[in-house]
Amino acid sequence: YRPLYNLRDLTWFDVSGNKLSGEVDALVAPSISYVAFGDNSFTSMRRFVQYKVSSLQTLQYCIVSSNAIQQNASVVLENIPRSMVAFNASNNQIYGNLPASLDTLPMLGQFIMASNALSGNLPAFTESFAKLRVLDLSNQKNGFGFTGSIPTNLWRFIPLKELNLAGNRLTGSIPPLVRNFAVLEVLDLSNNFMD
Repeated sequence: YRPLYNLRDLTWFDVSGNKLSGEVDALVAPSISYVAFGDNSFTSMRRFVQYKVSSLQTLQYCIVSSNAIQQNASVVLENIPRSMVAFNASNNQIYGNLPASLDTLPMLGQFIMASNALSGNLPAFTESFAKLRVLDLSNQKNGFGFTGSIPTNLWRFIPLKELNLAGNRLTGSIPPLVRNFAVLEVLDLSNNFMD
């Protein structure tokens, strides 16, 4: 799909549900805003390269779920476009800690990396996530998972509708701030070590 970069007006690209393999390059065209590579056999994801300036500014939706991507989360998420609204990389083999670079995503509304091999502490979600509606980091595989307590900043996201941190190794307790989630529809903290 590399020849697509010459298609200057291409905004939507969906090749999900095929038998594609190799490396995903989410910035396939200069004006791209939606890419879906899910349900394939991709084994790696190319970094969001900054030399592709136009697509780095237009990409809003990136779906790479249900592949075989086996890379460090810092590599996968390096230079993730600030315009990103939804990122779904669930059901892969992505490992390591989530990078601090996530703090630079003011438009992010949906972040799903469930069923990978992520570990470490949850990032200290800051006010830059003012639009975050769905956060799913559940069911990290192979004995991995997030540890420590849930950062207090996370409990301050009033617009959060879905928070799924099930199947990790989180500790601590649920603070009274959870009552501030006026629109919360799903709260799943099952299968952790919380008290």
